[in-house]
Amino acid sequence: LLSLYFSANPTITLGRRHKRQVPNVRELLGSGATVDDQSLSFTKVNRNFSPAQLIEKALATEKGSFLLSTGALATLSGAKTGRSPKDKRVVKDSTSEDVWWGPGSPNVPIDEDTFLKNRERALDYLHTRDEIYVVDGFAGWEPESRVAVRIVCARPYHAMFIQQLLIRPIPEDLKDFTPDITIYNAGAFPCNRYTNGMSSSTSVDVSLERREMVILGTMYAGEMKKGVFTMMQYLMPKCGILSMHAGCNIGKDNDVSLFFGLSGTGKTTLSTDPVRPLIGDDEHCWSENGVFNIEGGCYAKCIDLNPKLEPEIHKAIKFGAILENVVFTKNTRQVDYHDCSVTENTRAAYPIEHIENSVIPCVGPHPKNIILLCCDAFGVLPPVSKLTKSQAMYHFISGYTAKVAGTEVGITEPEATFSACFGSAFLVMHPYRYAALLADKMEQHSANAWLVNTGWTGGRYGVGNRMKLSQTRAIIDAIHSGELENAPSTHTAVFNLEVPLEVTGVPSDVLVPEVLWEDKEEFASTLQHLGELFNKNFEKFQTGGDMIGQDVVDEIRNAAPQVDVVVNV
Repeated sequence: LLSLYFSANPTITLGRRHKRQVPNVRELLGSGATVDDQSLSFTKVNRNFSPAQLIEKALATEKGSFLLSTGALATLSGAKTGRSPKDKRVVKDSTSEDVWWGPGSPNVPIDEDTFLKNRERALDYLHTRDEIYVVDGFAGWEPESRVAVRIVCARPYHAMFIQQLLIRPIPEDLKDFTPDITIYNAGAFPCNRYTNGMSSSTSVDVSLERREMVILGTMYAGEMKKGVFTMMQYLMPKCGILSMHAGCNIGKDNDVSLFFGLSGTGKTTLSTDPVRPLIGDDEHCWSENGVFNIEGGCYAKCIDLNPKLEPEIHKAIKFGAILENVVFTKNTRQVDYHDCSVTENTRAAYPIEHIENSVIPCVGPHPKNIILLCCDAFGVLPPVSKLTKSQAMYHFISGYTAKVAGTEVGITEPEATFSACFGSAFLVMHPYRYAALLADKMEQHSANAWLVNTGWTGGRYGVGNRMKLSQTRAIIDAIHSGELENAPSTHTAVFNLEVPLEVTGVPSDVLVPEVLWEDKEEFASTLQHLGELFNKNFEKFQTGGDMIGQDVVDEIRNAAPQVDVVVNV
């Protein structure tokens, strides 16, 4: 580790202070040697501390950290309470030929020199700290596919967060631990805004060749989590493994379901099911052996968390868990989950074993159901519809949802958006690369695909109401039981979606969106407008990006909304 900083550093004993060895003058000066401030500095390295040790450090050194009544650690992430996707940069070099660049891509190129300058700035900052933290762990539960990850950071909160989100190693793993991916988190220190390619004081830089990531100017811990995922999005497809922004659970008959969706669509909540053991809530891979979780923990939104509606998540918030940016009562240390005065993006991070109904190791067989979740802010998409193969690919590549308040900096209310593969911000390769892998695996293993809307019904955002969680759960239960496979159905205009007319536990008028709209003409025009937005978004996917043949692209495009169709209401 010390070689990453300065070769002249003194010897350090990990985890405790010790008396520094004092050289004599001749040894210090050597032949023509010089003395600088760096050679006289001292940094204590706290490597792989336990949660209890990290909690003690956080309470002692971070003013915004408190122990709650449940035993969880409450802390503040700083000025940034969400990710900063516009500040993400990827080094463009000889190894980045597979990277998706250009229109629609989240990957903004920088040269290697800029990356190294930011890397040096981060290391300089870490070197000035009295103490730093090193966390070693793994990404990927499949033994032959796991990737070793090392995080170097300055805040105990960051160390504890990433320790709970990675797969925690056993002592034997640490004897000869060599990281495949390294993240330097110097988020408390800004980047130099005058450095080439910088757009603000925040910069999140990725070098695929060096397998490194540098974080400057943001202390939002989710940047580390998604940094690991970004690396996996690059490494796994090269091995024929589909990496996915998806939750995953398994039924009593070993039937696996995947839940695709962005933050706020219910991915974490719906994949955490009391009767279906959880494999993981957010990031997975689909290999030739089946599915496996990338992470060793969960990162759940906890705004308006209700113990009656989400008991598994509520119970998981105990000693070893972290609550970010929540408000609590000073004396009782009880959290008010409805208070969003700090941010609406309040979060809970906890190890997956805190979910009583979880599968460990976090692996499963090939999926039976692919569930694409969206949060329709326009209120015109049905709560559930069965998709054909081409429709599944179209909606997977489109990734329609709404940006939910607080998930990203500057978003204060839902805003319609499209995010390729339900996670465009984390894509490294062209969306068709992931779509082709998904199509092949769905066809090979005869998986069904569904589009489930957890957004608004009876009107657009601000007029209608958000779908009730109990009704969405009833829909998911009907998918798992096989009830919907032979249910009577109808087809919608514009999107041509097959919509079941009967679902146990869901009123029939909820299943067909226009029924609950008072103004039928407004419904028709809104539906046409949403179809136009879909088509406009898909203009950048006219070709397969050399990932699939044009005939397959044309088949997928034929599943697009037909906006010239007259809507009868």
